[in-house]
Amino acid sequence: MLKVHFSYFSRPRRGRCDCCDRQQTLEVKLLLLDDASLIGDLILCGECAAAWEELTSRDRERVVKQWNFTGEGEEG
Repeated sequence: MLKVHFSYFSRPRRGRCDCCDRQQTLEVKLLLLDDASLIGDLILCGECAAAWEELTSRDRERVVKQWNFTGEGEEG
């Protein structure tokens, strides 16, 4: 299962954000995990970290019923 983990730096440093590519104060390291295996990481500024955190903290959508609008599989 894919997971996103945020790790906050104890001392933010200046550098280029991996998301917006601007020279900013870097505050967060975002870790992308597949179970216990590290897939990748991003070093983010505060603005991008807040946006990522908002996106990943939302409830997941569920598929209640799937519709087929292409007409494939219909008899007629």
